[in-house]
Amino acid sequence: MGDNRNALTMWLGGILLALVLIVISTRAGSGFNNAALSQRFIPRPTDPNAPTSESFQLPQVNMPSLPPALQQQITSLRDRLIGGQAVPALTPIASGPRARVEVTQIKRSGDHVQISGSITNITSAVLTIPPGAFTFRDSRGITYATTTSGGTTLQANQSTSFDLGVPVDAAHGLTLILTLPPDSPLQQTLLVEPQG
Repeated sequence: MGDNRNALTMWLGGILLALVLIVISTRAGSGFNNAALSQRFIPRPTDPNAPTSESFQLPQVNMPSLPPALQQQITSLRDRLIGGQAVPALTPIASGPRARVEVTQIKRSGDHVQISGSITNITSAVLTIPPGAFTFRDSRGITYATTTSGGTTLQANQSTSFDLGVPVDAAHGLTLILTLPPDSPLQQTLLVEPQG
């Protein structure tokens, strides 16, 4: 009988320990994401004194000037995104002197658009991705900046995933901008807003 009681005590102790470990890992998991770059963005007021990029184009497209097949494809992508389906980026891959950005999926999640992908260090030196390196600009010219800190360091040829949420209207176009000074900003058109 004493052996049964000891076995039961050990069994209950094991369950209790497992529950404690689950609670600890759950709380730790909410504070630390496996994706090195997982951020939420908010609209940032436009600074009238800030320099503007002359090469930047708003992510808009004049629908009547496009061939019918392309018009249909753009409309289909927009409708799928609004319906909650994942869509590809219009420019899925962009490379700069030191980094390569690949957007694998764009999906609507409530009032946010979630952009998932990866960034790769394409040099032979260590590359630091500072907090705030990613920004977005929509088709109305509104810039979105991160609300959280977070950056990462990538060794030569190393990649890390990202999951970025932007509170942009479903009808607006969206451009991802990666800024790694002294390199010129890397711009990647994700979605376009149909005009006309």
